Amino acid sequence: MRRAGFLCHAGASIGVALGAALCVMGAGQAQAQAARADAPAVIRSPVLTLNYEQFIAGSRMGQQMSADYEAERARLEAANAEIASQLEAEELALTKARDTMQADAFRKAASAFDEKVQKIRQERRDAETILARKRDDLRSRFEQAAVPVLSALMREAGAAVILEVRSTVLSLEQVDITDLAIQRLDDAFAASTQPPDPAAQQ
Repeated sequence: MRRAGFLCHAGASIGVALGAALCVMGAGQAQAQAARADAPAVIRSPVLTLNYEQFIAGSRMGQQMSADYEAERARLEAANAEIASQLEAEELALTKARDTMQADAFRKAASAFDEKVQKIRQERRDAETILARKRDDLRSRFEQAAVPVLSALMREAGAAVILEVRSTVLSLEQVDITDLAIQRLDDAFAASTQPPDPAAQQ
């Protein structure tokens, strides 16, 4: 299972009751629920629990987003390593050439190299910032998809709150909706990624 590090803090506020305004489900999710007649029923309880990290890591959407993020992070790290290696070789060559260069010429070359290094460092920081923004965007997209699923489970259970199970001292196993939430989100994700049926549009 892939890591879901980029979303590891997404469930920090899961203990807050989800407002009724966020309980609207998309048409794709409604269709997926209708096709799931044999799905286990949600226990009736005013309180439900959820392992949010497992919810992310176990869902297809979370896995895909994590894979995309990790691949981009790996590319950035590889590029950083290659650039660092090139700069190290360039610095070594400049150091070796010092004895054969005029002092003024060496100072100019060293200054130009330092400016180059500073520019590259800023470019790499910018790239890190862009990657961090993508992580935040992925987190936001996951939450937008998860809220309707969790809201629907709350309505079915008659629940007023979902608590993060890892922050709960003691609870019944039956009120843990993690596996069911993963199933529901997978169904919604599959429905949202299916190409439209041309016959249905006629």
